[in-house]
Amino acid sequence: DREEGWRVVMGIICAPALVLFFGMMFLPRSPRWLVQQGRRREALVVLLTIRSEEEAVREEEDIYNEVLQAQKEAAPAWSELLRGRQGRLLLLGVTLQLLQQLCGMNAFMYFGPKIFEAIGFSANTFTTINNFVNFLSTFPAVALADRAGRRTLMLCSSVGMLLACAVMGTTGLLCVSRPDGEKWAVSNQSAGWVIAISAFFFVFNFAYGWGPIVWVYCAEIFPLRYRARCIGVCAMANWVGNFIIAQFTPMLLEAIEFSTFYVFGLFCLVGVFLSAWLPETKGVPLEEVQELFDDKAWFRSTAIRGKVAA
Repeated sequence: DREEGWRVVMGIICAPALVLFFGMMFLPRSPRWLVQQGRRREALVVLLTIRSEEEAVREEEDIYNEVLQAQKEAAPAWSELLRGRQGRLLLLGVTLQLLQQLCGMNAFMYFGPKIFEAIGFSANTFTTINNFVNFLSTFPAVALADRAGRRTLMLCSSVGMLLACAVMGTTGLLCVSRPDGEKWAVSNQSAGWVIAISAFFFVFNFAYGWGPIVWVYCAEIFPLRYRARCIGVCAMANWVGNFIIAQFTPMLLEAIEFSTFYVFGLFCLVGVFLSAWLPETKGVPLEEVQELFDDKAWFRSTAIRGKVAA
């Protein structure tokens, strides 16, 4: 029933929400939150589930010292987020979130069915396959984030997305036209399949890399004192990027047609260089992540000031 089908869809999406709701009941408390509440023994027990005894004891001590330092200082002013190393970390986080959107993933989600229907494919079939690929491709991120590392996944992801955009843009320019000035027509079926497979390849690369790992990385790079506010600003930046994609993708498709994918590819290229520059945070306690930026260009001066001040 097409008229009432939306009710079924809304009912189906309640299922994973319920799984998440009940699953959260079995998750342990964050060690940092437990230390903030004065429950250090419980924090150590949680850390022992993922660390050796020596590592857990050392990390709990580091957490305690950081929490103690944060409690000695007043709540940070918003203006502090824009100064020194913290301002640069925040700019990095905002840039990562914007690139996650501007690479074009949600253009595929929002406008992909319309594009593929125009070149002769079923919109429903495209949506089904696209969502299935997106779902399955998140599992490598879960399995590899702590093995291959965040930086490696993001680098491979951005290279894969760049290649997909280049193939889609080039194939579209060569083989897709508008004979009547309105509807798109693909010159041969093979070109249509190349575009479709490239789209699924793009989604695959996004789903194991820039999709989930950007959120992980942004959660790790900020000091405890500023973490909550900085992650809030980064999340806002993500929605700003989402708005830009939703607002301007139709205009780009109308104005420059398949060259739109070159625009997305440009942002993917920026993602390649940024991923190559980022320090690897895999296996590094949150309290030590700051040290990873000490030898990075644009952060060295803040590291020197910090050491002098110390």
